[in-house]
Amino acid sequence: MRTFLNTKLTRKPFAFFLLFVSSIIVITQLIVSSLREWKADIIEGKQVLTEVVVEKLEKAAIDYLDSLSSTGFFERDSIAALALNSFNVKLKKITSNELIHIPGMEGGFFFPVLDEFYGYAFPTSPPPVPAFGPPPRSYNIIKDQAVESATKDSLLSNLHSFDPAVFPLATKPLKIRNKTVAVVWSRIHVERELPALKLNTVLQISGIISLAGFLVAFSVASSQRKKIRIIKGGLQKIENDTSYRLPEFSGSYGSISMAINKLVARITEMHKQTQQLEKELYHQDKLATLGKLIAGVAHEVKTPLAIIKTRIQIWEHALKKKQSTGSADSGISLSEIKIVVDEIDRLTKLVKRLLVFSKPVSNNFQMVNINKILMQTISLIQIEGNNNFKVFTNFSESIPLIKCDPNALEQVFINIFSNALEASPENAEITVNSSWDEDSRTVKIEIVDNGSGIPQDISDRIFDPFFTTKEHGAGLGLSIAYEVIKAFKGKIIFSQNSPAGTKCSILLPRNQDEK
Repeated sequence: MRTFLNTKLTRKPFAFFLLFVSSIIVITQLIVSSLREWKADIIEGKQVLTEVVVEKLEKAAIDYLDSLSSTGFFERDSIAALALNSFNVKLKKITSNELIHIPGMEGGFFFPVLDEFYGYAFPTSPPPVPAFGPPPRSYNIIKDQAVESATKDSLLSNLHSFDPAVFPLATKPLKIRNKTVAVVWSRIHVERELPALKLNTVLQISGIISLAGFLVAFSVASSQRKKIRIIKGGLQKIENDTSYRLPEFSGSYGSISMAINKLVARITEMHKQTQQLEKELYHQDKLATLGKLIAGVAHEVKTPLAIIKTRIQIWEHALKKKQSTGSADSGISLSEIKIVVDEIDRLTKLVKRLLVFSKPVSNNFQMVNINKILMQTISLIQIEGNNNFKVFTNFSESIPLIKCDPNALEQVFINIFSNALEASPENAEITVNSSWDEDSRTVKIEIVDNGSGIPQDISDRIFDPFFTTKEHGAGLGLSIAYEVIKAFKGKIIFSQNSPAGTKCSILLPRNQDEK
């Protein structure tokens, strides 16, 4: 016992034990309730059967008793023993004929005038059968109900018992010319059919079987729990080392461990294939991006270079004319020089943007406050003169510091705010939300405007380099934003806002190594 008490019990086996005991109690109550209903149904059925039997006995004997009554048989002061014996034999035959097809049924007649039972029969009883009347222990019970039935002049059906006997008894007055001559009675023992009498034995056996079953189940459960712990620990090892394999077991858990090992091997192989495929797709994606970049650069550079070339050719022609004619006018003006300078500045900005696009973030990663960077971005845009808008902020105070390049992240927010303002009407309203998701360990930033939204037909091209719907723009803003967020191993998603406008959602892991 001491060893058992010192055994380490966890909550789950204890809870299982309580559930098991509760189930046994509930099941026992249901069994007891069912047995009681069964007992009531048996007794009710037997009572109805005895009532039917007395009706049949009455009909079978009334003609014979009527013939005796007309002779004054029941009015004599004394009746010869021989006549009574013949009388009893006749009634007994009538009773036997009616009860022969009903196993266990007994019955007969009680004559109040004679104060005696006659015609008692129990045709299905094993020998020895009582020769004259009901057994001594039942004699007074049947007689008292017969007298009561005659007194009340009605059919009575009552349940009687004395250990271990249980029987329903039906009695009915038999009248001839409105005078009660006899009382017909019938009864049947039901104790052998009553399940309640065996209930204690059944419950004891059930209790022993249940206890044995619980001990076996507890033993099996302990063994299974041990295997489950091994499998659970093995899965944790596989999470860190995919070369680890679960040990082999017998039975169903052996099949589970084998299936897991096969699955891990298959997943490992698929992972290797996926990595190889990702490398190939990454290479192809880089080539495709490079092609788009080259095409975009060629398109953007062509116009300023053409303008610069045209101005230089004009100046060259003017200088040649000056040399040949000796004219003082060189054909070069300040406005034309400004055009060339502007186009050179335009090329310089394009080159800077391309440098940012090729390397969107530096190695200067810091732990920064997202809410602080958002407020700095809003203030910067307002300082630059874009203050014709309202900003509604809903920042979570539980956001932890995240590791990133603050300058690159600020540039992302500037690009998104600029696009939102350009797509929004006068007095635009922009809502900025920030939150922290503990389950995924990511910071979520939402920038929502009430502008015209993104047309459905171009929604899948907004991150393409040099793709723009603006009259003046290089189409690199969102491309740079996408590359920056990707460098932080985060996600940037644009979606339609209801009822109008666009919602930009940015998801960033807390640290660079988190995905």
